[in-house]
Amino acid sequence: MSEYNITNLELDDNSFEVLPEGDYHFTVKSHEVTYSTSEKMPPNTQQIICYLEISYEKDGEIKTATIRNYLNVYNKGLFAIRQFVECIGMAPEKGKSNVNLDKMDGMSGVCSITIAETSKGNEVNRVQQFYPPSKVPAVTANDGAWKKVTDLDGIPFDL
Repeated sequence: MSEYNITNLELDDNSFEVLPEGDYHFTVKSHEVTYSTSEKMPPNTQQIICYLEISYEKDGEIKTATIRNYLNVYNKGLFAIRQFVECIGMAPEKGKSNVNLDKMDGMSGVCSITIAETSKGNEVNRVQQFYPPSKVPAVTANDGAWKKVTDLDGIPFDL
């Protein structure tokens, strides 16, 4: 029988902060393409899961929240995909276009966040709307944090 020393063990608390409702700048941290397991979707509905990173300021400290957003690829869900790709600048606001999913990571935009309740009674953030670049609100909830986090003048990086 082995013994475990847990005095220096660091555990994640699995808690997260629910952001207040409002409009936020975001960056697409990553994405994955999978199939929906929801009974509300037609069988074999493909979906794009985007992980949106949102910087915000709380108690004078810059923090980051990640919101998982589901985009379902079927007729009734295409408006949401169109809204998303317009928001991050990957599609013109009018007309048809092809979307290269491999290029979406690192793209940014502005979205409206709302608070929803899960089936287990927990509060979570959900994206209510993605704004096209021509209709971005003048003031967003995380303007102060966004400017501080993205102030990268003089730092070389490849696009």
